[in-house]
Amino acid sequence: MGAIFTPVFYIFGLVAVASAIIVCGFKWGTILVALFLIMLSACAAADINKGIVPDLLAILIAVLAIVRIITNEFTIQNFISYISGAAVLSVPMLVVALIIKNGFGGGDIKMMAAAGLFLGLNNTIIAGFIAFLIAGSYGLFILFTKKVDTKTKIRLAPFLAVGCAFSELFGDVFLAIFRSIL
Repeated sequence: MGAIFTPVFYIFGLVAVASAIIVCGFKWGTILVALFLIMLSACAAADINKGIVPDLLAILIAVLAIVRIITNEFTIQNFISYISGAAVLSVPMLVVALIIKNGFGGGDIKMMAAAGLFLGLNNTIIAGFIAFLIAGSYGLFILFTKKVDTKTKIRLAPFLAVGCAFSELFGDVFLAIFRSIL
């Protein structure tokens, strides 16, 4: 885990805490959001530096999710949303990983299962949309600029972390704008 605590992690972590406070204000839920964003930052930093998302980080995110589920107003609808959030991206990612060699890394899958449990269904879908849009754009850019070939692996956790952070902080606004367009 020593590879996580680099300048990249500290910068991401500082931005994460500041973002949580600015967007959520000073309240109990802000602590959970800030810790979630810090864990996402650690996942991104570990993937950038070592190409792996440690299992411990996915476990810590899952623990935060369980705390959130317990401390939020408990309803069956909320519970189903959290459980569905855990599965909506991680299960298809797992299927792709089983069918296509090196399709997705196990750490990315576990990170998204835990993050989906924290985010709930709607925000996890938004996170996936944002993450894969940015990752796909990045992949096309580096492919067309001939910096890589089609066999090059792209480390996905940083993109997933950005998508998850965006959806946690701005998912409700994003969803309202999207629904108003339709």
